[in-house]
Amino acid sequence: MIIDTRSAFVIRLRDNAAYSILEEKPLTENDRKSGIQKDFIVTLGCDSKKDGCPHPLRIIQVFHQGDETKRRPSRVSSKKTFRTREVDYTFLLATNLLNLPAETIALLFSLRWQIELFFRWFKCVLGCNHLVALSENGLTIQIYCALIASMLITLWTGRKPTKRTLEMITLHFMGWASDEELERPIEKLKIND
Repeated sequence: MIIDTRSAFVIRLRDNAAYSILEEKPLTENDRKSGIQKDFIVTLGCDSKKDGCPHPLRIIQVFHQGDETKRRPSRVSSKKTFRTREVDYTFLLATNLLNLPAETIALLFSLRWQIELFFRWFKCVLGCNHLVALSENGLTIQIYCALIASMLITLWTGRKPTKRTLEMITLHFMGWASDEELERPIEKLKIND
């Protein structure tokens, strides 16, 4: 389980999720400004399934005010009792981060696609889809090397690196590409401006 590996998560729950409230946390003014309506410490699951998640979790109810000009497609509610096209809705977030402010947890969830895009760029463009080390130090070195290479190419060319440019740098480091072969894709980046 994620909690057993000492990792944290913020996920969206269905409206009909079963949980038992252990404690209701007070909301701050910043929480209310962020659209947070309720903040609970709970045990997740119905009585027969509580062993599946024995750790206490936090559920935060967030109100989302939609944009009237951008209508959502009609969807069936999670309880399958009605269809809705409303742009304003509330949703539930579950997390094992019990000590963070509720507004921070809501912000983490709202930025989830930025995080996904970063990792997609990191894996696809920087070529870090396979981790070469199993230790924390080895992973840190791999991540720093990829980010530094990306920043150096950006500083040198004034443009974002492409997947092919980073592949050529890798080939150069392995001794399979000469200095001249490495300079060609980098010069192409400069010319394309």
